[in-house]
Amino acid sequence: MIAPPYNRVLLRSYREAPDHERLRGHLSACARDRDGHLWLGTDELTALSRLKPKMPGVFSKHDYTDLSERLQLVEEDQEIDVEGLDSEGDRLWIVGSHTSTRKGVKQRKDMDKNLQRLTQVEVRPNRCLIACATIANGQLTDDAIAQLPISQEGNALTLALRADPHLGPFLFRTQEEPRGGGELASKENGFDIEGLAARGERLYLGLRGPVLRGWATLLELRAEPTAGNGLALGPIGPGGRPYRKHLLQLAGMGIRDLCWHDSDLLILAGPTMDIAGPQGIYRLRSPEDLPDDSITELAGSRLQLLFHLPLVSEGDKAEGLCRYDAPGAPGLLVVYDAPRSERLIGDDAVLADVFTLPMS
Repeated sequence: MIAPPYNRVLLRSYREAPDHERLRGHLSACARDRDGHLWLGTDELTALSRLKPKMPGVFSKHDYTDLSERLQLVEEDQEIDVEGLDSEGDRLWIVGSHTSTRKGVKQRKDMDKNLQRLTQVEVRPNRCLIACATIANGQLTDDAIAQLPISQEGNALTLALRADPHLGPFLFRTQEEPRGGGELASKENGFDIEGLAARGERLYLGLRGPVLRGWATLLELRAEPTAGNGLALGPIGPGGRPYRKHLLQLAGMGIRDLCWHDSDLLILAGPTMDIAGPQGIYRLRSPEDLPDDSITELAGSRLQLLFHLPLVSEGDKAEGLCRYDAPGAPGLLVVYDAPRSERLIGDDAVLADVFTLPMS
């Protein structure tokens, strides 16, 4: 079933904000806090944006916060690729894509140079970000942002996953390590985190890739505070493993974002590769009740398709999902990367979609 949006919301940024044109053109994550502020991530910067509700259907009063000076990063002048946000109480959780990247074709390069570029996969350790900030009144507080430590090799999650029989072959490798399956980059079924949902110390991370024979992956972690305002992964899986792994049948799509509806997890799904294709919203009931490692088919009551988003031939890549309820009308807000021209308003605003959330 394809469901058209029942409303649209205007997101307006300050024209004076750095890269304001890229802000509206590369939205990759969204979350609403308990005061109604809308937090936005982009996949090409090291910053967060916050918009305030100005009137029904309009968010403005843009606040732009560069995180590069508040995080412990290992690369200079490289993006953190924020792909997931979630707000719970006074905490804002942030996750990067954890991906490597393949160089692309450039029109000004000749054929031989472009062929060579397409062999080059680069490790991007800054993207291995799992962090938690304190927020108050729509602002990041002055407290340091707690984060899982990052090194040139990644973080505790990527290091643990290298031994995983399903996901290990898709993890990136550093330049010093033997070449192998890790040359799969983002958007080509390489390891790629794009969804985040938090509940207490438990984090759910949705993977855009890899999709394994049509099965998408949901990782479940427990992030614990450490001395010095850090984070560590606590044991949660079999044998004290720092993750649990859930495979979901999403019609061959990967996970693009996550959000909560009571005890259920809502899943925004879309293509793994950088192509136009089906995009849909699924409901996973009570994920906390899943066993340590699990396979959930698209049948029965545990996992169900709620609706597909309208089909498009290009652009409008749905990447961010959060709750957006009107009186008597529970809804979902969806923001898009590469928005089509009809979404762009003036030179500083973009339209997001609001969909009705089925209650059954």
